[in-house]
Amino acid sequence: MKSSVNSTNQAGTGSGSCSKGISKGVVSAALSLAAGMAMDVSQSNPCLAQESANPPCCIDWNKLTLSPAQSSQIKQLDQQWYRESGEIIPLIKDDQSKLQRALADHNADPVQVMTLQQSVARRKEQLNSIAMQNFLAKKKVLDEGQKKQLEDMVHIAVQNRKNQLYPGSQTEVMPDKIQSLMQRVRDIWPVNSDH
Repeated sequence: MKSSVNSTNQAGTGSGSCSKGISKGVVSAALSLAAGMAMDVSQSNPCLAQESANPPCCIDWNKLTLSPAQSSQIKQLDQQWYRESGEIIPLIKDDQSKLQRALADHNADPVQVMTLQQSVARRKEQLNSIAMQNFLAKKKVLDEGQKKQLEDMVHIAVQNRKNQLYPGSQTEVMPDKIQSLMQRVRDIWPVNSDH
């Protein structure tokens, strides 16, 4: 995903193709971000509520230098999110606890277990959809410069979330000189699958 966001910034020479590339990059990053927001139902929504000290995927909309009208629209969309997610999140938590109890019960009905699992998955998908719709509605409020800044913020949030989920994973590409040196070493001492 990182490469798609970065490559869309560099793709296209005209402003039309560049803005389409940026939009595709923002949408793909937003999908990942919304999925992260929707899947963490242990809190109301740490990204929007910003209750925790180190939320997993925050976008601070105030950093986009919003006009008063934009700020008002974003606040309305936040309230809409709290209202809609506040209805679904308790249902997900309830189904998850029922599922955990059913899995721990040695006499649990397999059909009931599957029904509960499907209910949790369906509600999480519904929450994910609401999160994406809310994000896209907020994005629609922004001007082109703010959308570009949002893309950068989403890219950083997604990278931070990946680092949080997979600490120690290497995500940086090696410099060209190191890659060429490694290739020369491989050419000198080829690795044979026979040995």
